[in-house]
Amino acid sequence: MEVYLKKIIKKLSSVLLTTNILLGLPVGAQALTFSGETSGEWGLPDTENPMAVVHLSSEDGGTNNRLTWGTPGMAGINNYVQFNGLNFSTTPNHIFEIGELFYQNGSTFIDTNFDGDFPLYLELALTIPLTRTESFEFLFNILNTPNDTEDPVLNGDILRFSTAGMSSQTFHYEGIEYTLQLIGFSTDNGQTILHEFNSPEFSISQASLYGKITFASPPASVPEPSVILALSILSIYLATRKRK
Repeated sequence: MEVYLKKIIKKLSSVLLTTNILLGLPVGAQALTFSGETSGEWGLPDTENPMAVVHLSSEDGGTNNRLTWGTPGMAGINNYVQFNGLNFSTTPNHIFEIGELFYQNGSTFIDTNFDGDFPLYLELALTIPLTRTESFEFLFNILNTPNDTEDPVLNGDILRFSTAGMSSQTFHYEGIEYTLQLIGFSTDNGQTILHEFNSPEFSISQASLYGKITFASPPASVPEPSVILALSILSIYLATRKRK
């Protein structure tokens, strides 16, 4: 009996830990709705290549939302990635569409491309439940592939996250700390989310960037129901052990 109860306590301990994290938050925080509009600006890459040709431009009503790089070859097409913001409405820990990405994979002289990471400065202009703009910085990376095959997909360049879509910036609302996390890219309205965005050679590809507003840190307090349950299990175990 003692061995059996020990197994039960071990299994329930992980359940209690998860329950504490979820139930330790106020009910209002779990059902809270965040609404507003997103916008994003690219930053210049951190590159050691003095020959790199990189510049920012403002397109479709955005500000520095297109990053262009490379000197075009005979095809006359360079590379760029563009971010367009969207209206959104979401609840904590639920994935939502943050914005649209356009990615042109041109044909450029390889020594004019850049190597290294580059930032995207994302802003959430919140209107519900508060009126405030929250800012986040994320690092992206471009993998420039050599065009050594006749397959445009294999020759495609890849856009990916440099820090797993994490940001060090947070914000507070009613005593709870939140942050924004990037999840991945999707071309089918979020049904499939990938960690990389591939743009075939000589094409302009479009994908949506998805993420979620998460709780930045676990609650400090332990909910009373979990405490009662844990003490009840402990009491049963001790009583059984004493009788034995």
